Amino acid sequence: MKNIFIILILPFLLVACFDKKNEAQVPISQVFEVAQDIKIPKNLMLEIENELAEDSKLIAPVYVFIPLQVELHEKSPGVLKNNPTKILFPKGGGRLDLKNVMAGSGTFYLNFPEEQFAKIPDLLHLYYISQSPVKTIDQEKFGLGCGKYVDLKKKFKSLQKKEYFKLNTTELRHLFVLAGHYVFVFRDKNQVYLAQMTITDSRYASDLCFSKAGVQE
Repeated sequence: MKNIFIILILPFLLVACFDKKNEAQVPISQVFEVAQDIKIPKNLMLEIENELAEDSKLIAPVYVFIPLQVELHEKSPGVLKNNPTKILFPKGGGRLDLKNVMAGSGTFYLNFPEEQFAKIPDLLHLYYISQSPVKTIDQEKFGLGCGKYVDLKKKFKSLQKKEYFKLNTTELRHLFVLAGHYVFVFRDKNQVYLAQMTITDSRYASDLCFSKAGVQE
């Protein structure tokens, strides 16, 4: 059974914003780089399997990997190389290096478009495993801490909204919030659907918890 290190640093201190913008349709960029350092921690897999066992001890769980779509769009002009940036990860997930999508400084949003979940069973868990140390910037803490994880299931609906998850690049605030592994777990009886994503920035590997080779420092 494969392991998946997931980091979901969600900036709980950031305020939801609902600016209305008309954005042009752009082609979806497909990511083929699968994160080689992704492994599902045993304790998370045991948690999932124990929940399944509560319902049935006779039927073994079946795991199915599904694709995942993420969208970034600007609040500050020039932050992204393409606005909006729409990325489709293949089945099994992949790795997003922000070096390839960021162009400047300012504020932008990230969301997981809701239409992709229309035909998927209910969410069981949304795990985030942090790949960022806790950073204090202007007396405000960013990041969850190396290897720490949290279940963001209660934030799932909000993270589908375009103007909810607001990020700012000043002093790498966005990176300390985003860097890590995200694991989506959906369930229909004994069918478990998994999608995962790693967010990092190879330009600032020394500021994160892992080296470029994916080894914890």
